[in-house]
Amino acid sequence: MDESRFYGPYNALLNYLFPIKDRFMVVPQWKRPEQSKATDFTTIFVVSHDEHPVFFLEVKASNHIQHASNRQAADQQMRERYYDLFDQAKINVLYRLSAIGTKLCFYTWERETT
Repeated sequence: MDESRFYGPYNALLNYLFPIKDRFMVVPQWKRPEQSKATDFTTIFVVSHDEHPVFFLEVKASNHIQHASNRQAADQQMRERYYDLFDQAKINVLYRLSAIGTKLCFYTWERETT
């Protein structure tokens, strides 16, 4: 099953939850994992406030949940995105959502405070 069928509904939901009138911007991005030489491109939706990321969502096809190796690869890709986005964030916690079809997993990454 192709994950692109979920892009519209997730994009609409994110734009509803993070409205542009409140200075949020939802931007889809396509990236290939750094660790992989395969063409496993991933779509993530990055939600920014005043040009700084506050939340991001990765969308994978429903059939990714059937195999542990697919779930592990999706987790690794999300960790790479955290590294890409965390330094740009101005908040102490960066939130992410991993969607495999309609199954959701929520994550946070907290900045170390001293």
